[in-house]
Amino acid sequence: MTVPTRSPLLGQGSAGAVVAAFLAGLASVGELPLLAGVVVLQVVAVLGFLALVEAPAGGGIFLLTALAAVAADIIVWSDDGAVGGLAGVMALALVGGLLHQLSRKERSRVTEALADTFTSVLLACSTVCLYAAATHAEGGWAVPAGTTAAGAAVLAGRLGDRLVRRPLIARGATRTWPGLLLGLGAGVAAAVLVAGSFTDVDGGSAALIGLLAAAAVAAVDLLIDVASSELTTDPIDARRVAALRPVTTLLPFVLLGPVCLAGVLLLERT
Repeated sequence: MTVPTRSPLLGQGSAGAVVAAFLAGLASVGELPLLAGVVVLQVVAVLGFLALVEAPAGGGIFLLTALAAVAADIIVWSDDGAVGGLAGVMALALVGGLLHQLSRKERSRVTEALADTFTSVLLACSTVCLYAAATHAEGGWAVPAGTTAAGAAVLAGRLGDRLVRRPLIARGATRTWPGLLLGLGAGVAAAVLVAGSFTDVDGGSAALIGLLAAAAVAAVDLLIDVASSELTTDPIDARRVAALRPVTTLLPFVLLGPVCLAGVLLLERT
């Protein structure tokens, strides 16, 4: 069996840049448009994840995750960006996952199903952190700068991978060290450039947000890239291979939310 042909490197980078531009544009318009974009990202990313891992009883897991995502979004929105209530959502989702498994007629792969449930709910809660970051005083510029930095890091990094194919970061990966360094540098530069359009924004703060965002998406992108090397052209992997593209594009931005929120909170305390 052979490893399936992955989407072109520049195609991967371009898709990530489009998602970044979409989120950055919504963040620049206002908090509610960004929340709407978060909802779309939650739905598509969770569907892609469940297809990629071929979750048992995936329909029930998606329904449970959708309910948890709605609860998470409402809680963060009603609490003016506070994310403390997300712990309660995760706890209730775990209870719901247990009840879901008990209700199944043929309870196979129960441990795997519970793990997939917890992970998909975690992804949904992580995504809404991007909206939570935008509600803070520093978030007005940090979220557009962070999402732009993420898109620049993905695009520039994949361009670097295409131009210089060695040395690889890890065995089985398509990511290279030159591409990684180029992506990190592009992310920092993009964040500083975007932050410069706002008044009273320190260049060092903008560089910090850019570095955090670029490093986060690069790490997630590398993880997915290495994991995808195990997929084959066998028909049994066809569904997972099809799900790989949206997951590769969206998952880095799903996990960007907590990173942006952490960066904003760090800036507020310094």
